[in-house]
Amino acid sequence: MNNKAVPSAEKPLAGIKILELSTMITCSFASMTLAAQGAEVIKIEPPLGGDVMRHLGHQKNGISALFHNCNRGKRSLAIDLKSSDGCDALKQLAADADVLMHNYRPGVMERMGLDSASLRKINNRLTYIAVTGFGLEGPMSGEPAYDHVIQAMTGITDLQGEGEKDVSFVRTLLCDKITAYTVCQAATAALLARATTGEGQHIDISMLHACLAFVWPDGMMHHTLHDDDVIAMSPVSDYYQTLNLKDGSIAVAALQDKHWQALLPLIGYPELVDNPMFKTMGARLSNMSEVLKILKSPRKDVGVTRALDILRAADVPCGPCEYRSDIAEHPQVKAIGALETYVAEHLGSLTVPTPPVQFSGTATSQALSSPALGEQSRDILQELGWSDAKIDRLIERKLVQCS
Repeated sequence: MNNKAVPSAEKPLAGIKILELSTMITCSFASMTLAAQGAEVIKIEPPLGGDVMRHLGHQKNGISALFHNCNRGKRSLAIDLKSSDGCDALKQLAADADVLMHNYRPGVMERMGLDSASLRKINNRLTYIAVTGFGLEGPMSGEPAYDHVIQAMTGITDLQGEGEKDVSFVRTLLCDKITAYTVCQAATAALLARATTGEGQHIDISMLHACLAFVWPDGMMHHTLHDDDVIAMSPVSDYYQTLNLKDGSIAVAALQDKHWQALLPLIGYPELVDNPMFKTMGARLSNMSEVLKILKSPRKDVGVTRALDILRAADVPCGPCEYRSDIAEHPQVKAIGALETYVAEHLGSLTVPTPPVQFSGTATSQALSSPALGEQSRDILQELGWSDAKIDRLIERKLVQCS
């Protein structure tokens, strides 16, 4: 399927201006997601080095793939906010912005005079979103937070472990991206509220809190009820098992009783179809140790293709465990236009996801470049009415970077 690019003016956030001050994922990914929905995003970075994410992992011309994947379609202003000129520039930009988001540690923006109260005094329609690692109170409030740490503190590493006292990471920046989506939801909710009240607001979001709320529904369901008459059953996490076959692995979500009537004979245990231990969901959840032994020890191995055919014929939710190198060629991924390949300035040929939200059922594209450090600095400052002479002086003093 070919994605039809929808003009920004037709997208739901057309006309919304976002200022993003951040390092790494949380606010960068959030603002890029909102940019895909029509918002204009100005990324404000330090002139020396910029966002540290620019330099992490595979890269070309000083821009990493990680940075590109979180910063498509933005404009970059590289200016020193510790300088009076930098503060003035941000205040001028905030005067007609709709949202400002940052993930600096508590107190940083206040020390620069760029705190929520100060900027919202200039523009009472501004929504100011402050993202922290651990919140504003408590013994860890001022500590640096990275995805690894939040995974550990929210029980995610415990969920990934193979047994008691075993822990393991989800090997992706899960908590950063969970927080980013939380920021998106908060921003759009605040913009909706402003449509009624006419005023923006201050919003605080911590990674720790956002990720606890994300994990809790299923990951902590067996730590939710406290009374003595609670019926204990295995957590949903125990159901996350793969069926490992001679030529690959399959993810199988055999939740309904009828699913097991197909699955058990497939792996060589037809005699267990009528076994009370396997007959109902309640029985299976109460005897997960025995169920897992069966899933991990198939007597019969028909291979991935044949197993998928049998399971799909029985309407059992299933799918192959794909290698990352093969995902782009999967026919279902292609059918929904989930990825797009294009040539981007600075980076050349690349592949990224298309925006997953299809407003009015229309597929869209975000086949855009990500900005070099300070690529639009001069343009943005000129739009504020600053003269070329003033901009040149700031460049000479290394307070502004122009690429």
